[in-house]
Amino acid sequence: MSQTTAFHTFGTPETLQTDAAHWIETRLADALARRGEASLICSGGSTPGPVYQQLSELDLDWSRVSVGLADERWVPADHDASNERLVRETLLQNQAAEAKFVSMKTSHASPFDAQEEVDALYRPLTSPVDVMVLGMGADGHTLSWFADAEGIDTALDPENPLNVAAIDAPKTKITGEHTLRMTLTLPVVARARYILLLLNGEKKRAVYERQDRSHPVTLMRKAAGDALTIFSSS
Repeated sequence: MSQTTAFHTFGTPETLQTDAAHWIETRLADALARRGEASLICSGGSTPGPVYQQLSELDLDWSRVSVGLADERWVPADHDASNERLVRETLLQNQAAEAKFVSMKTSHASPFDAQEEVDALYRPLTSPVDVMVLGMGADGHTLSWFADAEGIDTALDPENPLNVAAIDAPKTKITGEHTLRMTLTLPVVARARYILLLLNGEKKRAVYERQDRSHPVTLMRKAAGDALTIFSSS
């Protein structure tokens, strides 16, 4: 593990959630104070949802915060599997209801047809991202960076000029039925100001610490460098 990576361990998910919400708040407040605006990129999953709920109740000038997604399944925004739905139902409530949300899903039948449109939408949020919240799957994927996926080479290309890439992931227990995705690219991660990786459980921590080069989270860690902080709970 890099000595420059801040790794914080919590005894319970609840303490992680509270500290993570305040960690994000502090960095968004700093961006607002310095530039008058801030960007927050959110991931889906069961771990960040409660963090977003607590964050939504904190006192920020949310009207000057733009919120987007690290990745999205190519499903309607009201679908149970939609990350947009999760963020709308957890973060974009209470104090944070005034935040500006930028969807990653378009009306295109395939994310491969929507890359340029979504790139244009996300360019203002990702130049650079102020705070990015990420998770990790048991297979070592993060964002929608899946090993052997169609589109993964484009997503991980350090010279890719686009902020987003379409993905068609191999169908597994982790991806489920929804293999078509849109994801942010490696260059977006590399220039982010702050990245918070949330890990829940000893198994996921072990996967991360293995530093397997075939795991996309290892590439994320290298790209993020000093910007990365990890919160892990038992």
